[in-house]
Amino acid sequence: MKYRVLVLENVSFETPKGLVTAKQGWKIKLTKDEAIPIIKAGLITLIEKVAYKVYSESLGRYLWIVEKPEHKTGLREQNITEAIYTFQETKLLEGMDRELLNAVQQVKEIFEDSEVIECISIPREIELSRYGIAKG
Repeated sequence: MKYRVLVLENVSFETPKGLVTAKQGWKIKLTKDEAIPIIKAGLITLIEKVAYKVYSESLGRYLWIVEKPEHKTGLREQNITEAIYTFQETKLLEGMDRELLNAVQQVKEIFEDSEVIECISIPREIELSRYGIAKG
């Protein structure tokens, strides 16, 4: 897959076809491997927004990951029905157990525009007491 990028500053880089020089303002297509180091150097920027479809072993289903919440709209317009997460949301959910991940996933599937804002730890005994289960 090739990504459309905008050249911010004149740049030369190696491709399978040899050395290429791109001038400021040009719009070009690069592979992921070609684009990433140049993006990190601040010499080019993505023109198109990128979304990643991921299969989650923990959830047993597919989900999408986008950079920003506003990028979800483009996927919905393409009739994507799976849950969509932002990069920030995935960072908040790191280390969460499977049961809670499934609960979040169900909410995201029902309420398509929902967003994970914060995750906090609740001591297990407090959580169990909600359901009338005594500690010990």
